[in-house]
Amino acid sequence: MSKDLSTTLHHITGLRFMGETPEGMRTMIDNEKSARTGPSPMQLVLHALAGCSAVDVVAMLGKRRLTIREYRIEVHGERPDTVPSPFTHITARHVFDVPGLDEATARRFVDLAMNKYCSVGASLKAELSYEVELLHEHRSTDELAREAAKEVDE
Repeated sequence: MSKDLSTTLHHITGLRFMGETPEGMRTMIDNEKSARTGPSPMQLVLHALAGCSAVDVVAMLGKRRLTIREYRIEVHGERPDTVPSPFTHITARHVFDVPGLDEATARRFVDLAMNKYCSVGASLKAELSYEVELLHEHRSTDELAREAAKEVDE
C-alpha cells in the first residue's frame, strides 16, 4: 500500500504563502526580504530533514529508555549561486544531552536516522553529512553534583 501525502498551498500576498494539510495543520512560508512571517521554502527543507531524522533518533533513544534532557539539530545547507539553487551539501549537527548515551551509539543512531530511515533525506539529491556532540559528557562533576542536590531538594 502506498503512503501518499497531500497538502495545499495558499497564496497570501507577495511571496507569502500558507501550507495547509488535509487535517488543517498550517505552516507559513515566506520568501519576502523583510518582515517575514515564516521560514523560506528552502529553510523548510532543512526543517523537514531535521524533523524527519529527529523522529527516528528519539524513537531509538526511547527504545533504550534513555532520558532526553536536551536534543537539537543544527542544520546548514550549501547552495550554489545559480538558478535553480538546490542544496549541494547539508550538514546536520546533532547535539545531545542524554545521560547514558555514548558517542558510538549516538553516531549509529544518527547514521541510521539520516541515511537509512529518513524519507526526506532519501528524497534529496544533496550530499548529507552529520556531526554528534554529547553535552552530558562536557558537564563538570560540580555541575552534576549541583543538579543532583537540586533534584533532592525538590
